[in-house]
Amino acid sequence: MDVLIEVVVSGAAGRLGRRLCAHVYQAPDLALMGALVRAGGAGEGALVASLAPELAGCAGVATADLGVISAGRVVLEVSPPAAALTHLEQAIEVGAPVVLATTGFEAGHQARIEAAAQRIPVLLAPNLSLGVAVLIDLARRAAAALPGYHLEILELHHAKKRDAPSGTAWALGRAVAEARGQDLERDAICARAGDVGPRGQDEIGLQSIRGGDIIGEHTVYLVGPTERLELTHRAASRDLFAAGGVAAARFLGQPGRAPGLYGMRDVAG
Repeated sequence: MDVLIEVVVSGAAGRLGRRLCAHVYQAPDLALMGALVRAGGAGEGALVASLAPELAGCAGVATADLGVISAGRVVLEVSPPAAALTHLEQAIEVGAPVVLATTGFEAGHQARIEAAAQRIPVLLAPNLSLGVAVLIDLARRAAAALPGYHLEILELHHAKKRDAPSGTAWALGRAVAEARGQDLERDAICARAGDVGPRGQDEIGLQSIRGGDIIGEHTVYLVGPTERLELTHRAASRDLFAAGGVAAARFLGQPGRAPGLYGMRDVAG
């Protein structure tokens, strides 16, 4: 008989968090053991059953008590960066694996995440979509195969998204930069305005559009002198990311999963 994987969803009151709760609750091999929310927020104390229609019959209330993060429980983390890092420290203390799907981390946070991965399994997933994992792989291969082509990355998201460029855009940027032996921190261009002069050969453009309720769209452009290659992923529903979160929890929650830094590429195989 398969082992039942216990899961805590952190950021459960948000739009993605609610869908994660629903998908975890409905998965036969997962058990929703906690819905973690911000202390003092509107979701604290709410019935878990009220977070999504699929949760009807689910017992318990949403809580800010970090005690729900306990040994062996997989944490599906979609809280803002500061809260996510606090929860990561709790997970280290008790030995809980973490799917870190938060975006908007600062450059200095990467070292803390890598240090945590030396003690517990951490799956860093700026995007939970398995399709995006394939897109990143394709972008890496295309950048290596077309070394003289200019690289531009365009991402579109809803009006309430706080960080720009998106975590997925940065992941795409890192992939194409690594494929060409470039330094993304040096070569990334996140905005152009005014008399900026001719485009540099090594520039990697990352541009952002915000509006309405766009769930997520990412396009990598490889532009040559006589042709243009476009690789695009469009999300049609947040259930896409929730399904990826369930797959990530299954992967990270397998008995004997060693500490280390994993990604959705590992989940996709």
